[in-house]
Amino acid sequence: MSSMTAQELPKIDPDDQALINELRKRIHKELELVPSYNDDYSLLRWLIGWDRHIEVVVPKLKMALNTIHSMRLDVEDFSSLEKITAYLDAISKPSYYMPGSLIGFDKQGNVVSLQAVGRLDGPGLLQSTMISDLYVLRIAESEGVMQIIRENEKKLGRQLGTVVIIDLDGISLDNLEWTALKAVTNMLSHLQELFPDVLRKLFIIRAPSFVQLLWSAVSPCLAKQTKQKIEFLGNDWKERLKEVIDESMLYEHWGGTKPAETPYGDVRMGGKVPKELRYDSTKDECFKNKELKSLTVSARSSTFVPVLVKGEYNPDRKLRWWWRAESGDLDFGVRLSASENGTQNPEEATDTICWPKFRLLTEFVPESREVAIPNPGLYKLTFDNSHGKLWSKQVKYCIRVIE
Repeated sequence: MSSMTAQELPKIDPDDQALINELRKRIHKELELVPSYNDDYSLLRWLIGWDRHIEVVVPKLKMALNTIHSMRLDVEDFSSLEKITAYLDAISKPSYYMPGSLIGFDKQGNVVSLQAVGRLDGPGLLQSTMISDLYVLRIAESEGVMQIIRENEKKLGRQLGTVVIIDLDGISLDNLEWTALKAVTNMLSHLQELFPDVLRKLFIIRAPSFVQLLWSAVSPCLAKQTKQKIEFLGNDWKERLKEVIDESMLYEHWGGTKPAETPYGDVRMGGKVPKELRYDSTKDECFKNKELKSLTVSARSSTFVPVLVKGEYNPDRKLRWWWRAESGDLDFGVRLSASENGTQNPEEATDTICWPKFRLLTEFVPESREVAIPNPGLYKLTFDNSHGKLWSKQVKYCIRVIE
């Protein structure tokens, strides 16, 4: 890829250009937060991803840019695949057992991701890592890829995307964890909302005989455009991959010649999560805290815990939380109200997103994190059970402001 020279991108259709200009006007505040998305081809990607329905695109793109900004991914240096990998590896020790890595580029310049899903230890991950860390891993990886794509588009003079290889070797019905599969499908749905029209092709290799069972669980969360780009490969999968990806980009295990100490190279292969990495409530001071507060989140509703921060601007101030729902999942995020007087609504369009809302299962590992809150004001820790049709969720939590 280093040999690419700068070229002019092909001209955009006048009708599309008019839509791009309109979209830019309507999200100008968000583009000021994440200016790297303020180019015609990034905005066109969003329009194409949502069938050019600008009324659909505007709120979704606003939310995506606020998510990227609140996670501070827009200021990370993701200028190479190696730097992206280093960031991902540092998220947490258990998340290192989430299979999948970026391995290079295909013959057209698209980023290639290889996901050894067959080696996924679903039960082990559920008992070892916060679900939010898995969201962070996948969103950071995707945003890192987008940074590289934008730069390479300028050099190659055409739109680029990703090619994904899903390797199901080693998967069995015995090691499938349906709770983990639900968490994965939730993440897939979220990623499609944040990064539309990036996928160019998805190859599935070494699929087992019960692949239809897996497909019926995953396919409902996939966009129509995504489904159209999926190809199940047969016994000649190595040859088919090499038609698209040069063998110098593939490690030996996948029929390539890329040099490495092992046949898998540096691809995260998943595998069994060591027992010593599993969450242990007896070592969690928050779990043992007798002063934990309780909250009930009714079905089909949402609520929030208010935290009023007074004083002056303090760049060192942090908001730290710990919470656990006894069963089921909840959408959780943190927002700063536009008014100190507060509001009865968990979410307002005028709120500032401090931490994005993710659907989290905390039955096995509680959610615990801290974010910078330099500005005084009313912070809202939102718990959303709108997707719950019948059951209320019981939450235990503690919150601290660290000056």
